[in-house]
Amino acid sequence: MIRGVGIDLVEIARIERVCARQPRFLERILTPAERDYCLCHRANPAQHIAGRWCAKEAIAKAVGRPLRWHEVEILPDSHGKPVVHLHGTSAQAVGEGELLVSITHTRTLAQAIALWVVRL
Repeated sequence: MIRGVGIDLVEIARIERVCARQPRFLERILTPAERDYCLCHRANPAQHIAGRWCAKEAIAKAVGRPLRWHEVEILPDSHGKPVVHLHGTSAQAVGEGELLVSITHTRTLAQAIALWVVRL
């Protein structure tokens, strides 16, 4: 059963500007593993950073409450599919449910959708 749905869209240039103005921005919103993943895409890491930003915003909308940035981790599985890993109070907020997320981007925009699914 779907308990919640969330979607978010951001201009990649906006994320690039924030990263340039606030050097600690990446440390605040991404876990170390997420930073490693995003920064290994040297051609345009901002697309991947913006995608993670959108996914975390979409997850918070699906759950209906703000979650702690570092307690929500989104990493690709062996096939590249983004998988949500929850920790701490964010995991408690979701309970037995599962969060599914899809991330996409163009040259200028990043978007993500999240579903909060509870198995009956």
